[in-house]
Amino acid sequence: MAQLKKLHMSSNLEGLEKMTSIPDLRNRNMKMLLNTARKLYVTAEEYRLEGDEELAYITYMKYFNMLSAIRKKSDYVNHKSTVRQMLGDTDANRRIMDSLELISNSLARRYALLGKPSTVEPIANFVNGRTVVESTTKNVSSQPADFSRLGLISCQELYRRMQEKTVLVMDCRSSSDYEISHLTYYCAFNVPDELIVAGMSAGRLQARLSSSAKASWASRSVKDSVVLMDWNTKDAQPAANTAIATLLDILKNWDPDVTYRAPIQIVEGGYEYFIMMYPTHCTNPSVQAPKQNNNDIETIDDIEYPSIHDITMKEDISARDFKTRPDINRASKPAALKTYEQGQTKAVIEAKPIAEIMRDQEEFLQRAEQNDAQLENAFELWKRQTAEGDAADNQELHYRILQLESRQQDFILENNRLRDEVTRYKEQLKTDTPQKISSKDVEATRNVESKIQERQRLDEQHELERLERERQLAIAREAKKHYKSPPPPSPLPVKRPLDGVHDLSESLDSLLKLPEEELDPIPLDRIERPTFDRATKPQQNKAVSSPARVRDFSPVKGQNVGRGLTGLKNLGNTCYMNSILQCLSNTPQLTEYCISDKYKSYISRSNRTNGQVIEEVAALIKELWNGQYKCVASRDLRYVVGQYQKIFRGVDQQDSHEFLTILMDWLHSDLQTLHVARQRETISASEKAWLEFTKAKESMILHLFYGQIKSTVKCVACNKESATYECFSNLSLELPPNSNVCQLNQCMDMYFSGERIQGWNCPNCNTKRDAIKKLDISKLPPVLVVHLKRFYADPGNTGAYIKKQNYLRFPLDNLEMTPYIARAESRAVTPKTYQLYAVSNHYGTMEGGHYTAFCKSANYGRWFKFDDQIVSALDTSNVVSSAAYILFYTWLPPMQMSL
Repeated sequence: MAQLKKLHMSSNLEGLEKMTSIPDLRNRNMKMLLNTARKLYVTAEEYRLEGDEELAYITYMKYFNMLSAIRKKSDYVNHKSTVRQMLGDTDANRRIMDSLELISNSLARRYALLGKPSTVEPIANFVNGRTVVESTTKNVSSQPADFSRLGLISCQELYRRMQEKTVLVMDCRSSSDYEISHLTYYCAFNVPDELIVAGMSAGRLQARLSSSAKASWASRSVKDSVVLMDWNTKDAQPAANTAIATLLDILKNWDPDVTYRAPIQIVEGGYEYFIMMYPTHCTNPSVQAPKQNNNDIETIDDIEYPSIHDITMKEDISARDFKTRPDINRASKPAALKTYEQGQTKAVIEAKPIAEIMRDQEEFLQRAEQNDAQLENAFELWKRQTAEGDAADNQELHYRILQLESRQQDFILENNRLRDEVTRYKEQLKTDTPQKISSKDVEATRNVESKIQERQRLDEQHELERLERERQLAIAREAKKHYKSPPPPSPLPVKRPLDGVHDLSESLDSLLKLPEEELDPIPLDRIERPTFDRATKPQQNKAVSSPARVRDFSPVKGQNVGRGLTGLKNLGNTCYMNSILQCLSNTPQLTEYCISDKYKSYISRSNRTNGQVIEEVAALIKELWNGQYKCVASRDLRYVVGQYQKIFRGVDQQDSHEFLTILMDWLHSDLQTLHVARQRETISASEKAWLEFTKAKESMILHLFYGQIKSTVKCVACNKESATYECFSNLSLELPPNSNVCQLNQCMDMYFSGERIQGWNCPNCNTKRDAIKKLDISKLPPVLVVHLKRFYADPGNTGAYIKKQNYLRFPLDNLEMTPYIARAESRAVTPKTYQLYAVSNHYGTMEGGHYTAFCKSANYGRWFKFDDQIVSALDTSNVVSSAAYILFYTWLPPMQMSL
């Protein structure tokens, strides 16, 4: 090798690491990847022989990153022989690794001599097909490069390999923990930590395993990769006294008869992380990792707010001014108010340039004019049908008009926003010197203002047309009442004791009965929902399962229908049900649980609904995902839910939020068979409340959708705190009464801010005191459902219910829930950032409305609109609208449905 060249690329290994990344290669063909990898290897060898260690290090690292990308390709199994032929076998790559290790160690020493020691781990050594990491410095990078992370495997990557059936998983938790909950993967087995002893050989360990485990153990030499898992190890070099570290040492250094095909890896975050990410691939997803005795922390958790000034009050959040606010630290009230004021000042000073406002207006007017034309065409067709006397029969056309009218309302708000932008721009011009104002800008401003005023006049005309449509439709409905045929007889009610939910029929009987033709109003908020303990299970007689029967989906065949893109027929004002079912169908973990029939192992037959609801939901989801039908009918599910709740019988309009809440209770009750053992003698108040709610029996539905709220009441006199806990399957947020446009985080702020209460019986003062009540989330669910309370009683109109048409801006990505969680939850490993994947929309008013769903397909990675039997692609820019009623967020990783 030639004389070493001077160091010229960096001053440490960390700098070199930043140069070793490779682009996203998932869409490149295998031949191209192999040719590129081969060229990288040849180039690296040339640099090494020339004595340029830095360029050799970078190119070798790119080669191994390329090799890792090749092995991750879905068609890697089909090209193994070609890969081996072009890039060599394990021994060949081991020799390349030896060269890389020598270069890495040499560079670390040379950088150290320069007085700038490396801040990353040196390259791992590939010995006998296994990775051995030898540290040359104690200062380790917090973000190692891809190759230096080969000792770890993410839960997402493990799941992918499980789908390909190329990985062997050794779970080294205790046998008792493994028995309670473990992976459902066929090639995962338990190496109990009680059997793992330091200094033993692989042969001795194998002799101690059970007969079934021995068979899996023997396959370690033929699997593409072997990974180790415990409860929560996050490091490629676990602590020396742990079972996983001892097992790793045995496999690396005391297993001489086996040559592994790839470096042995450790699951990052262990079973605790995996069970959060992929709960449907675990036998019992509700277990929790054993916790160390942490009484000090638990005691601190009992005091949520040491100072009463830490609580942000509702009066601190202006309900009259809901402009966009900057992110603030809610823990510091003075700082928060200061930041807010600065943000408001900044919003006034900084205005968009007039050229940018013009571009926004041009795009807006184009979309608005297209909507106007579609609405005019639909209205003309509606008028022709009205003249023929059958307008009230065409629900589909009416639904279309409602949606176009809703978008028209959104365009009014958009026009108002542009008007405000122009106002800010003109105010900014006043502060500038006259020399900076060109005649071109002045003329452009006039043109923008002229178009804004023109659009306002057009909007006024559209409003008159909308009122006329409503008047004529009301006349048509009234006329049709006289010709309405009697409805078919309802199924005989089944008398059963209450279980899981209250029978709401009594409280809903007093609701206003609307004609059959009117479309899905929202009656839920008219009544005060009764309180009840859903976990209480009264004694009851075991229901008898209904005999097997053929379900009536009435499918309509379609061509090239994508999986999960099948519509649902409207069976007479059932769009409220269709909207929710499509949102649930696009919850990948729930859908996979149903399609794979895993739910069948956990059905409870001793509850009120006898497991029938989950059976019908699962059967319907399978139809929606078989990819053969344009649309199907949910007749069987509708019949079953009508048996157990009278308000869902017949063809009356119902509320999608009411249906979702009750359906979640039923599904949880139908699957509530997972026994959760108490793992510690001392548990927190939050855990105790959760255990009381579940009665030590949980379900997949509970694990996915249910969270817990902590309600803290603090005495203003003595600062004594008292906390209670309540479980929830969705959050119901108020919308500001005096704002046309608002942000989701502002509604969250209002919900989770403090409020003053009077007459609280303080247990410390032993008398009634003023107090502050504050809500926080003590347990975040993987799927967070947010309900927007759009319907309320108008006190100035004899209590009639009206709809809030607020345009709510909500994030499609990165909904941050950290500001709203309790102190104990903030320390949990659960992710705190959510992504939107579904929206249930409501169009219209209390007198007549329609539901649709916007869902992001897990298979296609894009948004679709589900409008009863019609499914169509949806542009991402149209997901946010004033029709949004229920939002579905998740922090679970993307999960494509297997074909």
